[in-house]
Parts: sequence; structure tokens; C-alpha cells
Amino acid sequence: MVPFMDDTRSRPPRRGATPESSGRAWPGGPVAPASPPTGHGASEDESVKVTIGTDGLVDTVAINPRALRKGAQALEELTREAVREAQRDWFGRLGEHDPAVASEDQLRAKLEEINAEYSLRMEEINRLIAGLMSSR
Repeated sequence: MVPFMDDTRSRPPRRGATPESSGRAWPGGPVAPASPPTGHGASEDESVKVTIGTDGLVDTVAINPRALRKGAQALEELTREAVREAQRDWFGRLGEHDPAVASEDQLRAKLEEINAEYSLRMEEINRLIAGLMSSR
């Protein structure tokens, strides 16, 4: 019978990586998490949930049908709450993931990019709501 492998062994560095650069946020720095961060947020009543992808842009928006009954302005506010919470979560995780990326100027530029994407998504949501309301 062959014994099981010992799980306490250290894993070899990724292909093409040196032991010093493998998994490090910067040379000699702390080990960075294996995958880029994502962010998650929800409105206060959790009727709208948002996920920020690893690229920092809105990835998913989930809207509970009960939120549609509140009207477009209420839905905008619920979505804004959820996006902002997801952004806060993502930015917090980004600084933990790679402290070298967490400079204020880079974060501000990324936030502007995210806000532009948010505006486009809100326009899409408003068009969808208008279409649903007119088909009643």
C-alpha cells in the first residue's frame, strides 16, 4: 500500500517564476493572495446586489423583483447603495491584494472608470424599467 502524500510540503514556484518572485506583492514583500480581488455589495434592504469583478468594473447586478415596484428613482438609489458598498469592499481588498497598487492616484483613476461603467449600467437599467412599466 502506498502512503498518502504529506500535505505539509511546500509547493514549487509557478512555472517560469523564481522562488523570490513567486506569489510576492513586490520583491521581498508579503505574499499576495493567489487571485485578484472582487467586491460584493448590497442595498440596505438587500433587494439589489452588485459584484465588482477582478478588473474593478461592475460585473453583476441582481435586482429582486420587489425593488422594481418601488419605481425608477428608488431603484436608482438602491443600486447606487449596492455599487458603492461593492466598491468599498473591492478597494479594501485591492489594498490587501497588492499594496503597491493601492496608491491614491491609481485608485482615483480606477474609481472614475468604475463610475463611468456604473452610469452606463444605470442607463440600461432605466431603459429596462421603462420598457417593463410601459408593457403593463
